[in-house]
Amino acid sequence: MKKFVEALKTLLQESGSLYLELLKVMVPVMILVRLAVELGAIDLVGKIVAPVMSLVGLPGEMGFVWVTAMLVNIYAAAAALLTLLPTVPLSIAQATVLGAMILIAHSLPVEQRIAQKAGAGFLFTLVLRLAAALVYGALLNLAYAGFAGMQEPARVIFLHLTPPAADWGTWALASLSSLWSIFWIITVLLAGLKVLERTGVTPLLARALSPLLRLMGIGTMATSMTVTGSLLGISYGGALIIQEARSGRLAARDVFLSLCFMCLCHSLIEDTLFVMAFGGHWSGLLIGRFLFALLVTMLLAQGVRRLSGGTVERFLFGKGQRSVRT
Repeated sequence: MKKFVEALKTLLQESGSLYLELLKVMVPVMILVRLAVELGAIDLVGKIVAPVMSLVGLPGEMGFVWVTAMLVNIYAAAAALLTLLPTVPLSIAQATVLGAMILIAHSLPVEQRIAQKAGAGFLFTLVLRLAAALVYGALLNLAYAGFAGMQEPARVIFLHLTPPAADWGTWALASLSSLWSIFWIITVLLAGLKVLERTGVTPLLARALSPLLRLMGIGTMATSMTVTGSLLGISYGGALIIQEARSGRLAARDVFLSLCFMCLCHSLIEDTLFVMAFGGHWSGLLIGRFLFALLVTMLLAQGVRRLSGGTVERFLFGKGQRSVRT
């Protein structure tokens, strides 16, 4: 019993610390989005990005949410989405498309810098993530068009949304309720990750991924780096990813393909579950995204095999990584 209490105390401390960090991002974003709604800026942004969003079957206003995710992070995008959902409701299919695009392209200033430090070309992986997000979003939109159940309204789990046209007081109370709910979502996610580690599920997933990495043309030496980024995320596993990439033990092609796969498919557990809480479906957020990243990486591997080592380093690698083996 004592061990359980200590473990619970540690869990609440860790989730509380993470939660406070997230509040520093989410609260300002929620206020700014609310102001943007009042001033009509969201409608303006929606009109500007509507042509792009229409390609994936989303309202133009959702472009603001995706841009927020790209420039800040997933949690900031969640804050923006919570503010917009009452007036711009989404279907399950649309919530899945938006969530998948956010999972592929988010936190770009931070994550792209990590990928660059690990050795991947900044511009190439940036274009890869943006293009992949749009292509995958369009494919999901087409795939879900034939399923009536996916056209039903998305249900936001555990969160309270502000009614449309609510006054500032009502909006503030609803926002506080949502933010408090997010604390418990984070706590449950962290607890789940610890259970997976203690029960040996995480190492099992790592072993299961190894054959798929070979299928993508990624060598066994890059397995640790790829699994870390895929399961934990580029930001959380950044130090290990950079260390492994710079170790000199990995071939240039392995590093490049590993980073490309991680850019498209990372934080498979935590981020995916968090986005599912906003009405997205697991089929597109987890299974489809993984298979799409697998296919794209396999195609990239075919292209890289046809390039010389010097070409790979010159055009696909970031500066300072010329010493990696080819």
